[in-house]
Amino acid sequence: MKREIDLISYLFHTEMKILSLLLSSIRRQKKNAASVLSISFIFILFFAGRGITEAHLAVPFLRGGYSSYSVPAARPMGMGAQPVGKLYGLTSLKRTLTNISDKIKRTKPIEADGSQHLDEVLRAFQNVLNGNDIDTAQLLKACRAHLKLMKSGGASLRLVAKDLESNLLKAETPFMKAPKQGKTLYSLLESERHSGIHEEGNLLANESAAMGLLWIRRSLAFQLDLFESSLVSEKGKDPGVAAIDAYEKNLLPYHGWMLQKVFPLSLSAMPKRNAFISALGGSEEPVSFAHEEEIVKKLSTLLKMWRPIIKRWRHDFESLNLEDVRPA
Repeated sequence: MKREIDLISYLFHTEMKILSLLLSSIRRQKKNAASVLSISFIFILFFAGRGITEAHLAVPFLRGGYSSYSVPAARPMGMGAQPVGKLYGLTSLKRTLTNISDKIKRTKPIEADGSQHLDEVLRAFQNVLNGNDIDTAQLLKACRAHLKLMKSGGASLRLVAKDLESNLLKAETPFMKAPKQGKTLYSLLESERHSGIHEEGNLLANESAAMGLLWIRRSLAFQLDLFESSLVSEKGKDPGVAAIDAYEKNLLPYHGWMLQKVFPLSLSAMPKRNAFISALGGSEEPVSFAHEEEIVKKLSTLLKMWRPIIKRWRHDFESLNLEDVRPA
């Protein structure tokens, strides 16, 4: 009896050590092949010792992604006379680890799909330009999708996102009241202008759709220059420098004294290029080089969509004399 109690005690402490080592390895692991095998080894020891006949492993790969598969564990033959090593399935461990190693070599790393916001933005902006006209409903839908992307961009884009949301509400409210009259951007602006809501000249009413859409366009022009000069090109500017340059070109001329102090300060927290790309791709951690290239390719496609939209957007405002240049 004493021998069995000692054995049970030994097994209990061994399992605790295994669990402790497992947690420690997960915290320290650098997502390379060696750490994958180490963590898998600990899993097998623990599950085999518990008498579980099959262990389902979710193994992290290099720089993101997981591969899940099942590994058979040895079934214990009883507590009595079985040696501890045999009880923990060590006789079949070498064969099992070999299978895991082969699996790792054959399996392509899978990136976590965190770029759904960017994909949604791409799909939405594809349908904004209809010939020479901008579809208002599709434009607002695309900007709403883009707002989600901005909110995932981190603290540096928080003020940009907040500004976009505020102006989007200004544009959506009058459009929803009379969507048929504002089917295109031009017709929406023209209808609002004829209503007499604006002052003489190009002085827009603060709560008008025109005012909201004017600032949304300026915000997208700012982001276009920022993304193009810092993210699309590997040898581009540092995002912090690119953000200030884009601000001075697209927003500074229309900002009053207070915004000129506050807005650049918010841009001082811009992350480095890799972290910025990862954030826009929906990941808080660095992504693989292949995934980074995919995100940059999507951003490049988005910017190509924006250019003709912004050009037509500006044309509609200027042709109706709605280009309000007063400082905000």
